[in-house]
Amino acid sequence: MGAWGSGIFANDTAADIRGEYREHLEDQIPDEEATRLVIESFGYMLREDNAAELWVALAAAQSQVGRLDDEVKAAAVDVIDQGSGLEEWEEAGPEELAERVAALQELRNQLTGPQPARMKLSRR
Repeated sequence: MGAWGSGIFANDTAADIRGEYREHLEDQIPDEEATRLVIESFGYMLREDNAAELWVALAAAQSQVGRLDDEVKAAAVDVIDQGSGLEEWEEAGPEELAERVAALQELRNQLTGPQPARMKLSRR
């Protein structure tokens, strides 16, 4: 995974998850199907012990467009609360780790708070 910062989408994989999810919505694929397709596409992460990145990125992407799925939300909040998926930032150093933990806590607050109105997405 190429990371360029501590933000939720500041790495290649998370950006790809968000991009694919939004593309499905732009293609007018129903929410549940778009979620299923993304999980299927990135399912290797579940087998490679990278589930934290998948759930966090997908929940953040869904929340941004007002379509947060309860199961995805629960999985993301769970990995945030457990501190899962922080290995790369631990290796980068204490400052980077603190920044990532802060970004995750901000996301947790976003996920558990009021959600934005559902956005209609269409191809440009």
